[in-house]
Amino acid sequence: MYVATLILFVIPWSLIWLGWKTSLKNSAKPNQQRWRSLMLQASLAVGVLAALTAMGFFLSWTYEGGSPHGGAPKPGLWLALRPIATWSVVATVVLGAFAKGKGRLLAIASAISVIFVIYLLAALEMD
Repeated sequence: MYVATLILFVIPWSLIWLGWKTSLKNSAKPNQQRWRSLMLQASLAVGVLAALTAMGFFLSWTYEGGSPHGGAPKPGLWLALRPIATWSVVATVVLGAFAKGKGRLLAIASAISVIFVIYLLAALEMD
C-alpha cells in the first residue's frame, strides 16, 4: 500500500511542480497584477502543504492500521494531519480562484487530484 501511495501522489506533486514552473516563468513579466501573482504563489505554497499533509495522513493512517472497512486505527500522526490536509486543500482552491493564469488551474487541479488520490487509495485498500 505504501508503494501505491507514493506512486499515486506523483500526480499532485507533478501538477504543483508545473504550477511553480509556470509561476516563476511568468513572474518576470511586468504587466501582471502583483496581488494576483501573490495569490498564485500562495495557492501553490498551500498546495505543497496540502499534498504533503495528505500523503503523510494516508501513510500514517495505513501504518496505524486504518482501513476503509471501518474501525478506528490507533491514535497517531494521522489525527493531527487530517484537519490540516482537509483545510489546506480547501485553501488551495480558494486562493487559486483569485489567482490568474495557467498556474492557477494547475494549483486547483492539484487540490482536486489530492482528493481523487485519497479516494483511489481507499478503493485499492478495499480489495
